[in-house]
Amino acid sequence: MSTKIEDNVDALVDTTPIKLPDRPRILIVKMWAIGDILMATPLLRALHRQYPGCEITWLVDKRYAAILDGNPMVKDVIAFDNRTWQKRFRYGQIFGYLRMTTNMRRDLKRRKFDLVINLTAEKWWSIWFQCAPVSIGLFPRPEPGNMGRLYTKAIRRSQGALWLHNSEHYILPAPALGIPGPFDRQMSVPERPEDEAFVRDFLAAQPAYQSDLPTVVLHPGTSQASKCWPADHFAGLIDKIGHDANVVITGGPGEEALVQSIVDGTSIETISTAGAFDLRQTVALVKIASVVVTGDTSVLHIASAVETPFIGIYGSTRPGDNAPFFGEHVYLNNDDVECSPCGKANCPLNGVDFMKCMRTVTVDQVYLELRKRLVSGLLTN
Repeated sequence: MSTKIEDNVDALVDTTPIKLPDRPRILIVKMWAIGDILMATPLLRALHRQYPGCEITWLVDKRYAAILDGNPMVKDVIAFDNRTWQKRFRYGQIFGYLRMTTNMRRDLKRRKFDLVINLTAEKWWSIWFQCAPVSIGLFPRPEPGNMGRLYTKAIRRSQGALWLHNSEHYILPAPALGIPGPFDRQMSVPERPEDEAFVRDFLAAQPAYQSDLPTVVLHPGTSQASKCWPADHFAGLIDKIGHDANVVITGGPGEEALVQSIVDGTSIETISTAGAFDLRQTVALVKIASVVVTGDTSVLHIASAVETPFIGIYGSTRPGDNAPFFGEHVYLNNDDVECSPCGKANCPLNGVDFMKCMRTVTVDQVYLELRKRLVSGLLTN
């Protein structure tokens, strides 16, 4: 069970206050990924409570910038081409790498930050983001090592009885600055009226959509094949739902074929947004949905952030310190599969054992949890 910061703050971090201007300029560095970025957003609320009028800039991989754009607690989002930057270093394109680094450093220094909070401080390339007189480095391991010497305060990862869920770990820079609790853990995601209007218009234009029915969102894709509930299971779930709800299947770039295989596997008419919605529109869809069903992926965090009930299906991983714990939800997994959780990106087994951890979370199990919520009245369209 995760501990709470407020219960053990002095054992977790040095709480000696750090002197900053009344309205400091703050840079937060957290490049990826959507779930982790969302779990770090409660830190914004703590900073604004302590420093009213502070200006917060967030440096993020441009692929995930949309999850921060429009957040009222973030003055500016720097959408950095991190993938190209890392690739140039990896393949020895040193001049291109240094050119991008120099341009980024010049931009950061121009902004005259008073404080840098680096939530990926363990990365050696974090040295390029040291552009303020005060810096806080958050580390994912028990000892920061030599990298910790680069920071005004280096925050280690707690262990054992003081283990923290990631959503707690990302708040630790607040008490390290001397900010007292209590801390609000609710994640923050920008919600734009124009995105919701787009989604509602899109749904209304679909022949299969019925406005008087609840809407169930299914998101079959994940970042790793081992985390995907089988397509035929999703199709079977749709058959179970039948005509009792609108079923919308979502998918990111490259997931169109996966979504189509599910559509082809059921006789029930569904609505697909694969390739049609961007990240902001997907957030809006999740917001107006009645329930979300997915694997271990960022859509769980989005659902939690916008307070939509969700069902998370796990196999090669477990909810552990990464899964969101806010909002109406249930996590399903099969602890009887000996090799699970393995943490591997692809299942190495063959035959009847292939993806057994995901396949043995049955359609009936998921449907039962879905039906419970529909019947109980917890979900509304």
